[in-house]
Amino acid sequence: MIKTKSLLRNAPIHLFLIVSSLMLIIVPYLNKAPSFNISKETVHAASQFLYLVDQEEYAKSWEISSETLQKMLSQTEWNEKLSQLRAMVGPLVERFQHKIAYADEVVGGPATRYVVVTFMSRFQLRERVKETITLLLDENDQWLVAGYFLN
Repeated sequence: MIKTKSLLRNAPIHLFLIVSSLMLIIVPYLNKAPSFNISKETVHAASQFLYLVDQEEYAKSWEISSETLQKMLSQTEWNEKLSQLRAMVGPLVERFQHKIAYADEVVGGPATRYVVVTFMSRFQLRERVKETITLLLDENDQWLVAGYFLN
């Protein structure tokens, strides 16, 4: 009888803990938010890519990108486009990660998982630029850049 009273008295706490645990699982799924590990991996891959772009190592950034991106643009085309884009904004002043979310399938892209990482950046010639990087999970379970856009 004492054990039953104790369980009944603690029922609201147990219910709260169960609901809280379920919310930790469900809310990220509903918001299309990647797990901590996937977020860490994708932000790391995006940061490596951006470091190369910031250093004007466009050929190397193309080499570490996904096969999907490489099929869309040759290395020469990639170098030209990035040179034009970065000439318009100038050197990087600062960058902050803004958002990260799963993306639906990309038109013309392979059927795999996609994550979009958005950075808010300030460049020498433009105060406010949104950098969007789309990453895909390749067949070797590596997150690779499939797209890079400036707004």
